[in-house]
Amino acid sequence: MSEMKVFPTKSIFFLLTIILFNACSGNKTAGDNSSVPNSNQTANSISEIVARDDVEELSKIIKLPAAPDEATYSEIKSNGGAPNNVKLVVTLKFSTRDANQIAAGAEGYKPPAPADIDAEDWFPPELVAKSQETGDASLKGVEYAANDFFQPPYTSGRLTRINDTNYFVLELFSS
Repeated sequence: MSEMKVFPTKSIFFLLTIILFNACSGNKTAGDNSSVPNSNQTANSISEIVARDDVEELSKIIKLPAAPDEATYSEIKSNGGAPNNVKLVVTLKFSTRDANQIAAGAEGYKPPAPADIDAEDWFPPELVAKSQETGDASLKGVEYAANDFFQPPYTSGRLTRINDTNYFVLELFSS
């Protein structure tokens, strides 16, 4: 008689395990923040974000009009569309003198305009903290042309100087 009670209990446990397993494995990106699009990304454009801070390696990828005090960057490869589409996002901190020169030079390509940038969790702590001041996790700044940073395959993009800082967020795209 005790075997009859055990059988339904084991069956229920087995069914609950199957249901739980299926619920957890059904949507692999549901809890993956790297799959959440920001204003410049589509939902299926990100595989994994790896941030680096090697300025020497960065200088092989793009042109640097001045040596940054700090640099953090990530190449985000597209999962959909053309296989060679890559977005490079770079945070750069320059001395006040260099930051002003870079902004002045960029104004020669197109007039500056107000801009908002979504802060990424891998950005420098100072920028992440600044993004939390706005209440919407964005960074306010001034957008410039990024021409001085172009180097194939990165031939389009924008440069945004974050308000009240010497930080820039550079977004470049390969074509």
